[in-house]
Amino acid sequence: MANVITLPNDIEAERTVLGAMLLSTDIAEVALGSLQTSDFSDADPRNKILFDAMRAVHSAGTPIDVATLNNYLVNAKLEKASGGYQYLYELATTYVVPENIDFYINLITEQAVLRDLLLKLREIEKTYAEGVQNVGDFILQSNDQISEIAQRRSVSGMRSAAEIARTVAEKINQKRATSHSVTGVTTGFAGLNELTHGWQKGDLIILAARPSVGKTALGLNFAFNAASATKAPVAFFSLEMSAEQVMERLIASCSYIDSKKIQTGRLGPDDRLKIKSAVSQISDTQLFIDDTPNSKLGDVVAKATKLKKTHPDLCLIVIDYLGRIRYSDKADLSHQQQEVSYISGALKTLARSLKLPVICLAQLNRDVESTENKVPSLSNLRDSGAIEQDADICMLLYREDYYTSLGQSVSKKKYSKPGEGNEESAPKPPQSREEREKNGDLSEITVIVAKNRNGSTGKVNLFFQKAYSKFSDPTTSYVNRLEEAERDAGFNDFE
Repeated sequence: MANVITLPNDIEAERTVLGAMLLSTDIAEVALGSLQTSDFSDADPRNKILFDAMRAVHSAGTPIDVATLNNYLVNAKLEKASGGYQYLYELATTYVVPENIDFYINLITEQAVLRDLLLKLREIEKTYAEGVQNVGDFILQSNDQISEIAQRRSVSGMRSAAEIARTVAEKINQKRATSHSVTGVTTGFAGLNELTHGWQKGDLIILAARPSVGKTALGLNFAFNAASATKAPVAFFSLEMSAEQVMERLIASCSYIDSKKIQTGRLGPDDRLKIKSAVSQISDTQLFIDDTPNSKLGDVVAKATKLKKTHPDLCLIVIDYLGRIRYSDKADLSHQQQEVSYISGALKTLARSLKLPVICLAQLNRDVESTENKVPSLSNLRDSGAIEQDADICMLLYREDYYTSLGQSVSKKKYSKPGEGNEESAPKPPQSREEREKNGDLSEITVIVAKNRNGSTGKVNLFFQKAYSKFSDPTTSYVNRLEEAERDAGFNDFE
């Protein structure tokens, strides 16, 4: 016969709290606000009945003491089951009011969480014994159930405004001591750093664009910039490309060599030297790449959590991209919006629990292409408005030459005052084939910071050398000339 494990409990802690509740109104208030009836074990069923009775008496506006509680138990015909007046008298006279009642309350909740965990494990074992059709789904569901119980243990009480104010004041003083405005992980770009102050711990950042605009390249630039600048670990989840393809892009970006030449191997002696230098530069970083295709949400969370445990200074996670993450193998495509909503919420929870920024790439829907100017807005986020709700920062990419290369016209009306057409005065990237090849197929791309929960919104212009998958800040003179041209044309900022 198999040994039956006795479920954990702390009868003495339960009796101490119940006895103190009979003697102190203040403690009764604290206990009722901190505990549930289910937190009391079945080792002594009387305790559960008494706590439930105390809650009922308190809810009726009656003070909790031996007399009022005994009266309630008699009327409810619970006198025998609860131990009646004799047990109440024992609790009130045997147990004193402790100064650290929170300690005893915590003992009860700890045992309750442990009890629930063991019961859930038994339930999981039973499910396994009945047969598991999909191991991945079984692990994901089991992990979710266990995590839900574990979160009960990490729930903290309310903090006073004074305590929080002191903590914030210390952070402000620390920021004042630094000589720059970047308080988080650097983006690698001056304009974005100015708007965001860097990627902040606990933030979910969404980077969205239409396919082939450049979101994967920019996401990879963000990851490498952070790994290179901080020397701390960075995780890049590539759900579409293999790790080797990601590395080819990264080498092209660092060496300024056309990625087509790297893919074909048609390289000259100078190119090989540049690649050797790029590989050395990349090897000096702690960039980790996971290329599991169509990963499940649970796998992404588990791998990120494991990497954080082995590398506590992990500073950034980049995921490419949201649409490729699955909740389970049994995902119902007719409820895709609900699934995307769950995934975005889970990624926000991941950012907060690991205390680091998470950048997740996403696609914009086709509606943006039906507009005259092709400029994206938050309403173009694909599949779910919950993405916008969960995100702390939403960045949308706009590249005019993406549409012109497809033969689509882009209206300028949004940007010019009636009768004015001075957009031709704005500086332009090289247009001839020779110039574009020389400059890595250079384009101008606009990063629209459409939502910034803790900062400013606005737009930042970057240069995108598509042949190298390389992004860079425009020169100061270019930015000044662009701003002057926009003012002359009556340009209105993106909304």
